[in-house]
This record gives sequence, structure tokens and C-alpha cells, in this order.
Amino acid sequence: MSDDQEQLNRWDQRLGPQREAELKTAAAYQARGDHHAEHGRLEEAMADYQRAVHLEGDDPTLITRLGDAYMAQGDSVRAISHYRRALAANPNHAESNFCLAETYRKHGRMKGAITLYRKAVYAQPKNAYFRYRLGSAYFRVGRNEDAVEELRRTVELAPRDGFYRFWLGDLLLRLHRLDEAVVELEAAVRLSPFDDYYCVRLGMLYSRIGRGDDSVAVFRRAIQLRPGNAGYHWLMADSFAAMGYPLRAALHYEIAGELDPYDQDYVDRMRRQYEEVAEAAGVAAAD
Repeated sequence: MSDDQEQLNRWDQRLGPQREAELKTAAAYQARGDHHAEHGRLEEAMADYQRAVHLEGDDPTLITRLGDAYMAQGDSVRAISHYRRALAANPNHAESNFCLAETYRKHGRMKGAITLYRKAVYAQPKNAYFRYRLGSAYFRVGRNEDAVEELRRTVELAPRDGFYRFWLGDLLLRLHRLDEAVVELEAAVRLSPFDDYYCVRLGMLYSRIGRGDDSVAVFRRAIQLRPGNAGYHWLMADSFAAMGYPLRAALHYEIAGELDPYDQDYVDRMRRQYEEVAEAAGVAAAD
């Protein structure tokens, strides 16, 4: 008897007389399992997925759901076993390929993960998230041009999704393709104006290319969104100091120090650094 069947029998015994009252189609069990999984009830989800697989053992979607439940419980060995079982039933099943790719990636098996991501993308070429994960995997192994190409395709599929615009922009920033990065990060902030992290990455890029006023404006937005984040005040201070406004910089260093006193040494060091810069530039009086 398989491990799955033994577990199924244990759950059936626990349910006792309730079993007769339950719907007994695989689709019904899957739907209820999905509902349990969505609400974090993994034991209940696994029970229903196992019943569904017991009824229709060759359905790759059901087998993959069961693999996901094992993965959520930290049992990657059984998860991988079920993903492979799903692929044995249908080698071109997009979700099974993708889930196994994610598991391989988690364990550092990037070459195998990329192969599986590509199969998932081939099966569902218009799935933006699959392409995004393939692109990020390419970047992990140093295939930068392939990564950019996949993320550009992702953006083409979902041009109004700030998440994908951000990650394309962030990748271009990491590759020092700054003009291209500005376009994508500006789009990300425009599409997701309440995401403070997107604002911060754009502000850092503005600072890097000498657009000080723009960096201050976007850091100010980030601070409005998360006023208690000390790091955002440091970045604002850096921008003011680089623009030749040491007193404004000192104000934000002081706020950062009050918000996070454990980093006071850092704040003091940065304040001294920019006071020296301001003195050398002869701008202290102007501020």
C-alpha cells in the first residue's frame, strides 16, 4: 500500500460517519482542497487532494496540487515525487513543470530548473509569471541577455503590471543599462504609486545619474508612504548632501538616528562625510 493510500485511510477513519455525507467527485475534493489551501489549512487540503488523486490518479493537475501541499509542509522529497508523477502522466503539463522548476531552484539545481521553466513557458507562452521566473533564473546563472529578453516579453504580456516593469527596470539597473532602467522604473512607479520600494529604487537611480531634484521628490513620496523607515531618510539625506544642502541632509540623518538609534554610528559617519563635502564645495552658507 502506498504512503498516500495509508494517509487516506487514516483520514477516512478519523472522519467516520461524516464520510457518507461528503461529495465524492475528484473535482469537488479539489475545489474544497483549494479552499482549505488558500486559507492555510494544509492538513485539510492534503486530505481532500489525496481523495481526489485516489479517484483520478492520472490527472496531473490533481497530483500537482497534492505535491504543492507537501511542499507547503516542507516535505520537498514527496513534493518532487508527485510533480514527477504528474509529468509522467503528461510531460507537457505547464503547472507541473513550473512547480518542479520552483522546487529545483529552491535546492540550487538551476540548470534543471531552467529546462523545466522553458517547458512551462512553451506550454503556456502567454503566462507572464512563468516568463518572469524563467528570466530571473537566467539572471541567476549569468545569462543576462536571455534574462532581459524574457522580462521584456513578460512586460509585453502584462504592460500595465507595475511588478514586471519594476523587475525589468531593476535588472537593467544591475546591468548598468541606466537609460533603459529609468524608463521601466518610472513606469513601475506610475503603475504602482503606493509601492514605497519601487519609489526608493527609482530614487537611487535618479541619484546615480545626477537627477537630484527628482531623487528628492521620489524619496519624499517613499517617506510619506512609510514615515517610520530610517533608511529612506538616509537616502533623502544622501541626495540633499550630494546636491550641496548639508543642513537639510543633517536633518534627515538626525531623523534616521531617532528612528533607528542602533545605527547612530552610521548616521554620524555619513553626516561628517557630507559636512566635509559641503565645506569643500563652499556651499554651507548657501544652504
